Amino acid sequence: MSLSLEIVDNLCGFSLAKYSTWFYYKPDNLLLDVGEGVSVTMRNMIFGINTVLISHGHADHISGLPGLLSSRASSMGDTEKAINIYYPKADRNIAKIYRYIKETIGKVPYEIVWKEISPGDRLPLSGNRYLEAFASKHIDNTLSLGYKIAEERNRLKACYRDIPQKELIQIIQSKGKKEITETYTQNLLCFSGDSMPLDQETVQSSEVLLHDATFLKLEDREENTHATVEEVIQLAKASNVSALCLFHLSARYRYQEIIEGIQQYLAKYEMKIPVFLLYSFYSPLSFKKIQ
Repeated sequence: MSLSLEIVDNLCGFSLAKYSTWFYYKPDNLLLDVGEGVSVTMRNMIFGINTVLISHGHADHISGLPGLLSSRASSMGDTEKAINIYYPKADRNIAKIYRYIKETIGKVPYEIVWKEISPGDRLPLSGNRYLEAFASKHIDNTLSLGYKIAEERNRLKACYRDIPQKELIQIIQSKGKKEITETYTQNLLCFSGDSMPLDQETVQSSEVLLHDATFLKLEDREENTHATVEEVIQLAKASNVSALCLFHLSARYRYQEIIEGIQQYLAKYEMKIPVFLLYSFYSPLSFKKIQ
């Protein structure tokens, strides 16, 4: 399995525009946004979450937070395990939900660490990987964030790539390994949060681009707050990403309409990479008779 497909395979979540958005990335125990339904869906998996990364303070991205924190205090799991919550600096809605949580949940048996975060801030992960926050394009005069996991790697400098191995060994012996190698950054997973199309520079060569694609048609967008499917496909192709995941589709569209629209744009731009769609079908359940 390729690295990009492995990353996608380790992502799960829910997203429907205006209702709820959240994603869990298991390898790093990260929750990307925390919309309604996190606890009831993940159940005891919530104890695997070490870090919550909030993109912005709209209700459909933070309304699951009280339930998550309450469930971790009382469910069957490690109720003493700390959790870190990162959120955009000076977000007033998050300040309000913080006060609500403090007043209604009260004291819990584990530590909740609230931390403001700004574009360019980095959090270390395992190995040579780190998580970086960047500014997204969603709300005027209010900071909204996307997040990406990146890795520092080494490779041969371009001028040495066609030199026979025997000569490379001689150069290393005389000048050291640093002479022939250079460090570069590989984007692994890039999450847009709610956003207009991200800058190409931000997502360049990502293994997986996880991007807001709310609208099938440009004319359906009334304000410049969310991307269209076509815009995201154009961005993915221009940025040479290895796989694309679309989320936050509007509920105004039927599922088959979405599939056909995406396929139309993939053909238009001759996209050959794997493309995935998260379109959620949660609906109320009826009672099932058992006797």
